[in-house]
Amino acid sequence: MQQTRESQAGFTMIEVLIAILIVSIGAMATFSLLSTATRNAQRAKASQVALEFAEQEMELLRNMEYKKLALTSTPEFSSNELSPNNRISNSTFALSRQPKGNYHEIVRNEGPLYGGGEVTGGTVSPGPTPFTNGDVSGKVYRYIVWRNDEKCSEEKCPGTQDYKQIVVVVRVNSPASEASARGYYEVQSNFVNPVKNAETDPTPGQNGVVTAQQFFLTDTPCSPTGVTVRQEILGSHLLHNTLGTCASEPHSGTTAGAPDALVIGSPPDPDPEDPNNPPEYDYSNDNYLDTSPDTGKGLQIRRDDTNGCHYTPTGTTDPESQVHRWVTDPMPSSFLMTEKVTLQFWTESLTPNTSSAGRICVYLFKRNDAASPPDELLTNKLGGTGYWTYTPLENAPWPQEWTKVRLTMTFNGAPYTIPTGYRLGVAISVERGNTLAEALSFMYDHPKYPTRLEVDTSTPLEGG
Repeated sequence: MQQTRESQAGFTMIEVLIAILIVSIGAMATFSLLSTATRNAQRAKASQVALEFAEQEMELLRNMEYKKLALTSTPEFSSNELSPNNRISNSTFALSRQPKGNYHEIVRNEGPLYGGGEVTGGTVSPGPTPFTNGDVSGKVYRYIVWRNDEKCSEEKCPGTQDYKQIVVVVRVNSPASEASARGYYEVQSNFVNPVKNAETDPTPGQNGVVTAQQFFLTDTPCSPTGVTVRQEILGSHLLHNTLGTCASEPHSGTTAGAPDALVIGSPPDPDPEDPNNPPEYDYSNDNYLDTSPDTGKGLQIRRDDTNGCHYTPTGTTDPESQVHRWVTDPMPSSFLMTEKVTLQFWTESLTPNTSSAGRICVYLFKRNDAASPPDELLTNKLGGTGYWTYTPLENAPWPQEWTKVRLTMTFNGAPYTIPTGYRLGVAISVERGNTLAEALSFMYDHPKYPTRLEVDTSTPLEGG
């Protein structure tokens, strides 16, 4: 059958142009979506870096001596509403951001000191101080203001300089591809005068100011007496057996050794400009904790031999690897805990790219070195157990890379006292029934991973 000329014809020029136009519009829409997604990802990354940088800066300030916690000069006012210095008014700073309000006197050298005289000895620069973290850069601003404790009577807490409040602000630089300037991120924290607060009534809800005392988890065994001096981590090493007391001295293997220490100071950073210094070491470099290839960093804790949470491990083979303990130095004075404790820790799966569920058990305890047994466990206010548990939200897999987790614990019997000479301790074990992997990894005693115990207290220690 003979075909017509029309049936043999291909696309006309107009049809080709229309097809090209349709494809171009689709491609433009796709590229626009990709560009938006990329910008959103960059902004999310910048936000995370800014918040983590602000928290690290806050930790450094909170570990300073109280008398040094003052600005070296008053920050200059800025008319730019995107600058935190827009909240400056003469020698005051607005704690409320939008709308601006709640102004308080800035703690600064040569500023007024209640009872006469001037503030001296402050070492905190207000900034802005530039910083760079990978492809994210920006500026850090610091503010410290005087606060009045309204719960404390004028007779016991005269004046309005009862304690200090710290504000750290991080403003991220906008990349050239963004037309508008970015805002800023901030964190705030109270800092109680340890001497003045000790003179008030420490009963919660009465006159004692409640603040959070921070104890950082270290890789250094605790000292049997006096103050533990953090040891520099020089390389990977065998697991510390922490099942003994501080008098047991350090041991690895099955011999019960000293727990690792909880100290007030945050991990030092020898080179803030180099993210790879210090490196990440393996604190459990034992062959029975190795993977193939061995990728473990930090501390690896093996799951227990039986289901449930066990402060004393039930396993008989390498039980020291199934629970890890940390304790403070003996308290120099009575330490009053006002019901809430938060453990911030960094964790990841033992084997990267292996997705599996996990659950840990956390224990808080008071230790009397002279008693047998030395430890008294605090009890969970919600369940009455001697432990708290953490499982990823909605039973999601355990993180595949170092991830920060915060577990808040409330306990019975508040206010709870750690008497003079006693120690406060925390321990972690891995619950077998809800953990598929043989072990989970934890990182601490590293400036990038400031794992710490935050204890609400009305009797903070100096430097806390």
